[in-house]
Amino acid sequence: MKLIVASLLLIANVVKADVGDDTDAAEPIGYTPTKDVTDHSKAGLDQLDIIDIINEPGHNWTEAIDIYVNGRNRATNSFQSMSRKDWAAAGVADLSLYEAYAVLFNAGDGEPFLDSYNLDALHCNGTFASRNSRRLCDISTKKHLLCTGLVYSQYEGVKAIQYSNEKNWDEMFAFWNGVYDPSVDARINTGGPGAVQKSRDSDFNTAFQQESIDAMLVGQEAFAKQANGEITEEELTKILQTSFDKFNRANLATFTQATLKYSKNYAIKGTSSDAIDNYWGEGYTYFRCGAGLMDPAIAVYINYLFDPRDKPATTPTPLEVHCKILKLMLAEEEIGYGLKVSDLNVEAYLPNTKADCGIDSLEHTVRGGSSGAGKSLW
Repeated sequence: MKLIVASLLLIANVVKADVGDDTDAAEPIGYTPTKDVTDHSKAGLDQLDIIDIINEPGHNWTEAIDIYVNGRNRATNSFQSMSRKDWAAAGVADLSLYEAYAVLFNAGDGEPFLDSYNLDALHCNGTFASRNSRRLCDISTKKHLLCTGLVYSQYEGVKAIQYSNEKNWDEMFAFWNGVYDPSVDARINTGGPGAVQKSRDSDFNTAFQQESIDAMLVGQEAFAKQANGEITEEELTKILQTSFDKFNRANLATFTQATLKYSKNYAIKGTSSDAIDNYWGEGYTYFRCGAGLMDPAIAVYINYLFDPRDKPATTPTPLEVHCKILKLMLAEEEIGYGLKVSDLNVEAYLPNTKADCGIDSLEHTVRGGSSGAGKSLW
């Protein structure tokens, strides 16, 4: 009887993560754009439409691929065009953030890393072919669209700083949040990285979604002050850069929490093969969303260790990957952007993590000096 109950609970959790998790409707978000970015926010609706199609039994992949390639809800852009955005060709001067992702994930074939992963997952071929797992392809498709939204949001943030452009700042919010105006669509504040932040904050009892919002609000206030002559353009640029860094730190925190959550869940003893692929694909794909914000030493190792596409579809050794990831993070000075494991409130969701991994503390062991991490705020 206990085994039956446990199995039913496991199935329920998988369905929740696969269907509703991270996309549920939300209350008003606390940020109101000053510019009209309603069309940009509709990108989140394309993602939600693709998810709805994938969640239908015997779903129509042709329709999902068509939405990805050609768009449905936005008049001017599709997820594929977002995934193929050439930052350099668009005039972006500071390419360091994009390159932090690209150096990890570009396959060397000249194809943009976001689009190539999206297409392989949608078609369930290419780099996904050897696993031959529809479940893995489904979850990877749905979650990697969130990565596309986050990277495009970051693109708008970099442009806002470079050009002191308030509309770009509001566009950063729109791609991070999704639709914010209920007169446009009832699915407000969903279909974007912000919804993932809300879910992980609920898991770990943290407030990283609010930290993202607060960072964007500071930038919005700075634009108003600059327009009123209260601060110079140089001061505006500094405020925007600091706020953008805090926005990135908050998103790094969320996707690190997701990496730790699913790297443990996918390897629980007795988990079904479908659930393994669901959790494994979800955890690895969420890792990709934040990987460009991590200390490169951490990101390279997790990418090698956790990518399911080149691993045999056998039951993983419980806790092995999760503990290796956690121990590596603790061995570095920080995760990135000044973020430390202790900031993530890990034990709120994973109360036995120290005992499980044979460690005494969730404090980082490196003190002082440089760990080779990327940008640090502190």
